[in-house]
Amino acid sequence: MPSTVYKGDLAEVSFAPEVGVSLICAAGNDCTFVLSHPSDDHSKLVLTGANTQIFDTNNLKYPDGMLVGSQLKFTRSSGTTIVDADLNVLFTIVGNDGPNLFLSPKMLTGAGTINDANVTLHILPYKTPPFDSTMSQGAGSERVLTDQFLGITNALTVPETKVDLKRFHVVGLGRDTSVQVPGKMTTEGGSFEVAMHSARWLKYCLGGEVVHPVSDPETSHLTTLDGATNAGQSFITITDDETNLAVKHYVLIVDTEYIPVTTTHDVDVSDTDLRWAGTFSDSRFDSALRSEVRRVIGIDGKKVYLDEPLLFPHADNKAVQFIDFNDPTNTNPPTVSTTGVVADAQTHLLFNHTHQPSFSLEVSQRRRDMDSDEGTVDGSQTDSKELTRVFRGCKVTDFTLTTDNDAALRLAVNFNSALCYTDTARLSGAASKYSSHRMFNDTANTDEKRFQSGIGPKTQKPFMFYNGTINIAGVQAAQVLNFSLTGQTGMQAFHTIGGQSSINTATEQVPFGGSRNTTLMVEGQTSYEMTMEIGVDDPLFYHKMRSATEFVGTTDGTVGNQIRINFEKNTTTGTTERMMIIIDDYYIIEAPLQIPEDKGMVKSTLKIMPKTIKVIARDTIVKY
Repeated sequence: MPSTVYKGDLAEVSFAPEVGVSLICAAGNDCTFVLSHPSDDHSKLVLTGANTQIFDTNNLKYPDGMLVGSQLKFTRSSGTTIVDADLNVLFTIVGNDGPNLFLSPKMLTGAGTINDANVTLHILPYKTPPFDSTMSQGAGSERVLTDQFLGITNALTVPETKVDLKRFHVVGLGRDTSVQVPGKMTTEGGSFEVAMHSARWLKYCLGGEVVHPVSDPETSHLTTLDGATNAGQSFITITDDETNLAVKHYVLIVDTEYIPVTTTHDVDVSDTDLRWAGTFSDSRFDSALRSEVRRVIGIDGKKVYLDEPLLFPHADNKAVQFIDFNDPTNTNPPTVSTTGVVADAQTHLLFNHTHQPSFSLEVSQRRRDMDSDEGTVDGSQTDSKELTRVFRGCKVTDFTLTTDNDAALRLAVNFNSALCYTDTARLSGAASKYSSHRMFNDTANTDEKRFQSGIGPKTQKPFMFYNGTINIAGVQAAQVLNFSLTGQTGMQAFHTIGGQSSINTATEQVPFGGSRNTTLMVEGQTSYEMTMEIGVDDPLFYHKMRSATEFVGTTDGTVGNQIRINFEKNTTTGTTERMMIIIDDYYIIEAPLQIPEDKGMVKSTLKIMPKTIKVIARDTIVKY
């Protein structure tokens, strides 16, 4: 007899970085649309799609209600099809189903058909998960591309929605509450802890990522950009209509321009001695090539849709490499041997950036171990009664990286979400419409899919304490008992006054058109702090603390003052998975030396205040 309650072992979780969609509104391009104004508070776009990557017989390849709360802008290179005033407005999507988009506030452009190659409709990245080009409308088949492995997760707390209820006592109506009015909605309090098998989640904590290109790419699978790209752009156009490129492959833009990777001091990107060369031995640097890699989520001729907006602009004709795990001979994807030796490893550089990427988190819970469309849907014991939620607009608020001599390297992450999409089909007595990702049943059930999801075969073991070494102020600290590195992102959530939508029913996937949810989540000042407990064999750190020595590891011409936390998985020989955290500028502000009561070893807990951190990581995950 199957259980009739929800259980923790019947839950699934996955995630994806968020990305926008740009649609050229013209016949022969992506779509045309008919604009109408059904009420005074919103407008309606009925899309007719020509792009089969984004449309399924005119239905936008997003589940109904998934875009509620996302924001939309129009751009126009010429003409007057869209009036000037509407080009300056940031619209909010308050409803989407099939071919229909509902926008608030009401547009000023008159009703009619928009079919103008000079008009582009941009659904912005924040709160917009990547579309799944294989999706179709209907029961059990709607989904977004939240197919990435969260990590070796020990504990997960999803952000829960809370209603800020306003209560009023009215003079003359007794002592009890007379009026209760719901106010804003918050979706906060998310957290998880992962045993780190890669540095992936540090990207979402820091924000910046570049990669080092493969030095000898397969030339037959190499093309160039056809036109310059902008920072924040969610697609590229390539020179060749490459038949070898497909959805879920990767494109790596090989840029030759250097960009600063620190803001703690002035950076001269022309200084060749301070450029990152893509290695771990080269730890003294403050600039790097702005090469980026992205996963392909759709292809329309030469137009390639990406799974995350570009972080940097790229000039026309920059080289583009293809990476395909199913074609190792021609595209050189990372591979790993049975002994853990990695070939063609991807090398990432992570650093603090003004932009922090947002992500969507998909969580599904079931009563029994089967998909929602496999059994009856009448609520009986043979019904999985699946509940699926997609938390959108998630951003990290703070994190703690720690290990000791009894555990793996662990990363605890706290995050908040802007809003939550919920599959509500069951409220109307129908089968669930959303097809959730079941990581090891279908999403990552082959070697190729596992590599794509970030949990490649023979890479799932975490970094352990015995894999690590720590260098501080030119000394390898041999008696480190534990360390903890914490970071605050300064993230702030804002609810804005943006008008009221009349669209709301009990079956809405996001209630009230998202108007009561968080609109903006803005990065603020960052701060980092590190503690390290050591067995004392030399008073060096005490002397450095009492003299308030400033450690600067880049501008002083040496690496001797750096803190380098290095973890590398064990193997007999060859390239392995590795991660190194570099702290250049810092002070030691506490180094207590107490006489222990137990007459035992003298220990000191160093407290270190870094300005910023950088991370070099090497593994089989092509794109974090």
